[in-house]
Amino acid sequence: MSMDFERLNALAEGWMRARQAHLERERGSVYFHGQRVAVGVLELRRRVTEDDSHDEILRAAAIFHDIGKGIEPHAQSGAALVRGLLREEIEPQALAEIARLIASHCDRRPREDAHDVWARLLQDADLLDHFGSYGIWMLSMNAANLSHGSIEALNEFYQNQYGEYIRKNRALLNFAQSLAVFDEKDAFVRQFASRLRVESAGGYCI
Repeated sequence: MSMDFERLNALAEGWMRARQAHLERERGSVYFHGQRVAVGVLELRRRVTEDDSHDEILRAAAIFHDIGKGIEPHAQSGAALVRGLLREEIEPQALAEIARLIASHCDRRPREDAHDVWARLLQDADLLDHFGSYGIWMLSMNAANLSHGSIEALNEFYQNQYGEYIRKNRALLNFAQSLAVFDEKDAFVRQFASRLRVESAGGYCI
């Protein structure tokens, strides 16, 4: 039986759209993040394997993977919440699999045989969403809300901390296809950071 994603998305919006799980991020960030990861995880699945047997489960797990954010450890609390909140919406075997994927989405151990392909796909899609254009938005929000002089704080991060931030997160990815996406996002952000240094000081790039 196919899942009713119109219904599931409406439930996700009701439960997460008004929440501010992080003081430094916009209200509803976990809801919009889940919506993007639901698209990304299927795109990544198509690049990694032709097996589409878990597409609905991956999509549902992505939508709700951060529902426990703010109740740490949020992966485990999210899995427990989903088991209760979706018990009337999804048949038990599929719901158990969704909860399993949510519970493991933060347990990134790419050099170990710790998780199956489905869990690793969700892990990578989740991480990838934090980089590229959304990563710029997220870091800008952090700088604006957690410091004075947000452009200066953002410049300082890109100049002094970004390289290590990229190195640590890149090492958490599971698939070569994920690394390719990550590297393209990184290249875009480095171009932006270079331009930001010039324009935030009043200069022009041509």
